[in-house]
Amino acid sequence: MSSNIVVVFNFIISQWSLTPQAFKEAVLAAALAKCVLAVIWWTTRMLVSKFPANPALSAWQKMLETRPAKLVVLILDITLIDVFLFFAGVALLDLSQNFSVFSLWSAMLFSFLLVYMVMVAHKDIKKY
Repeated sequence: MSSNIVVVFNFIISQWSLTPQAFKEAVLAAALAKCVLAVIWWTTRMLVSKFPANPALSAWQKMLETRPAKLVVLILDITLIDVFLFFAGVALLDLSQNFSVFSLWSAMLFSFLLVYMVMVAHKDIKKY
């Protein structure tokens, strides 16, 4: 039964014109970009609150608050939501067909990440 899931998984990935390795790299790149942007945004806000008179930090914060910068964040959010939705679906399908601790853990992890990214995206949409 798990070979059927692998066939379906590989078929869906092949429809995106990506090899499984390229898909994995794209997911990792989106997650890394989102993480780096979050760290830069948080660090800039912290530094601006500590040093409000610094013109370079104020200019950097203004650049991060532009609509194009917020659009990039939204695109990364939606990309990660799509990925987590797909993997949560695959994990739940695997869990329903043959129970294992790994399937349960994967389903819980990806479902949690999906809900978390929807909440983050909702917050980012309100900022946009």
